[in-house]
Amino acid sequence: MLRMRQLLLILLVCICSTPVYAEITVAVVIEGLERKLEDNVRLFLSIEQQKDHALLSEGRLQRLHKKATQEIENALQPFGYYRPLIVAELSHPEQDFWQAKYVVDPGPALKIAAINFTISLQMQEDGAFSRLLREIPLRVGEVFNHLEYESFKSSLAKLASERGYFDARFSEHRVDIDLQSYSASIHLNFEGGPRYSFGEVELQQDVLNENFLRRFIPFEKGTPYTVNQLIELQHALNDSDYFRNAEVALGEITPGSLEVPVKVTLTPRRRNHNSFGLGYGTDTGARTKIGWEIPRVNPKGHRFDSEAKLSEIGHSLGLRYRVPVLNPRTDQLIYSAGLVNEETDTSESTIRTIGVSLKRSRGEWRESVSINYQEEDFIVGADRGNSVLLMPGINWTRTWGSDFIYAVDGLRFDIGFRGATTDLVSDTNFFQADGGIKAITSLGSRDRVIARGSLGAIETEQFENLPTSIRFFAGGAQSVRGYAYNSLGQLDSSGEVVGGRYLMVGSLEYEHSLDDTWGLALFYDAGNAIDDLADKLKVGAGFGLRWKSPIGPVRIDLASALSNRGQPWRLHINIGPDL
Repeated sequence: MLRMRQLLLILLVCICSTPVYAEITVAVVIEGLERKLEDNVRLFLSIEQQKDHALLSEGRLQRLHKKATQEIENALQPFGYYRPLIVAELSHPEQDFWQAKYVVDPGPALKIAAINFTISLQMQEDGAFSRLLREIPLRVGEVFNHLEYESFKSSLAKLASERGYFDARFSEHRVDIDLQSYSASIHLNFEGGPRYSFGEVELQQDVLNENFLRRFIPFEKGTPYTVNQLIELQHALNDSDYFRNAEVALGEITPGSLEVPVKVTLTPRRRNHNSFGLGYGTDTGARTKIGWEIPRVNPKGHRFDSEAKLSEIGHSLGLRYRVPVLNPRTDQLIYSAGLVNEETDTSESTIRTIGVSLKRSRGEWRESVSINYQEEDFIVGADRGNSVLLMPGINWTRTWGSDFIYAVDGLRFDIGFRGATTDLVSDTNFFQADGGIKAITSLGSRDRVIARGSLGAIETEQFENLPTSIRFFAGGAQSVRGYAYNSLGQLDSSGEVVGGRYLMVGSLEYEHSLDDTWGLALFYDAGNAIDDLADKLKVGAGFGLRWKSPIGPVRIDLASALSNRGQPWRLHINIGPDL
């Protein structure tokens, strides 16, 4: 019992001897400095960092205030200010409220008097270093900034590593600060050493022919090393869709060698891949899609994919067999076959096709050269029949921009030509040209303007024999809003829409983002499928709601058909990337 009393007494003494701190509020005021200098001073100031400390006492506050002048001087030196004038004042205007005020005149900035900078001759002849040296932030007569100096050193070391100068080092790197002359002298010598080259590339996989796979490698053995080509190789293998994962790493360099071996570890995708999707669009109604893909038919990298679609206006089935050619990253020979059935308010058609196309890159352009055999049963207005066409065609597409799903600034342009002749299988002569452009530009951080246009023309003396798939129609969520899908075109004698020889569509849209997910839009569309370029265009206008969904932008538009009697309204829903 006595021992228990002793313990309780000791505990009571400890509690009573613990100091009790009154809550102190401190305001730190800094005057006389531009924003970037003030921000750095606050990072250095202990009184700023500890002003909200739960155990801050008056004595501790006084000690922190005494340190502030030296801390401010230290904070200004990286920016070249070594002679600041500082007036420090700690006041206690109210109970438990303190103000620490520092009026700072940074004084004159210390200038660079001399720069002694050298790099190795091989680096001088390397264009990447030439570009970096043209942008060097250090100049004689300018203010010496420690941060810029260290950043430049880091840029040199980083670039050397990226371009294969693995033995590069600074044999000298110092700055002499002379406070008497109030100037800085920079001494920087960067020795690059030899530049390494690419060595053997080891491919660890067992699913594709190695000679085929090596066509993805963007460099030859002996080529000077750059990290960008290493990254390009990894992207090429990942984008090929043959592999679930591609790891590219540098191997061990043999002592005395200047070649860097590369080790590539590849994890193949599953042999079969299935996909399923559901959706809705006002042009098609409810729709579903089923896909089946074989990403590797054989060791030569051939592929097979198929897709079946079903919607309220029809169904389709497409089969494609793809053979990599030329550059396997971008170029394919595609054998295709398909069946498409579609029934709209203006037409009915069933199309059976078989064909072959070569899709390849020409610089920044994508080119597709094709020849397709097509049979089509069609009914459009009073015209009906069975069409047989053998159509060669060519198409070019180019897209500018970085984000094609939701583009802040971007441009897409495409143009194509196709035709048929009765001298070669077809039962109708025609030549068709069509193209489109879509441009997106930002107006500030939350607004953008979207403009698009389409033009097309058909040269033929047998328009009534042309099937539905060749004729031009307008109207719908991606054409002229306010009008039903493919409801605009030339009328026949009975008032039925039969399409047109020419297509003209234009649209201008203003979009404002409310936050990172939702936005509003205003738009004006004009266009039609016509037989004479002097014919009037149909006009639609309205407003819409935008949602940046995980699967791409969702556009919900309410548009008025301004050219129709009563100017009726129509709802349009569309999902898909901007470009």
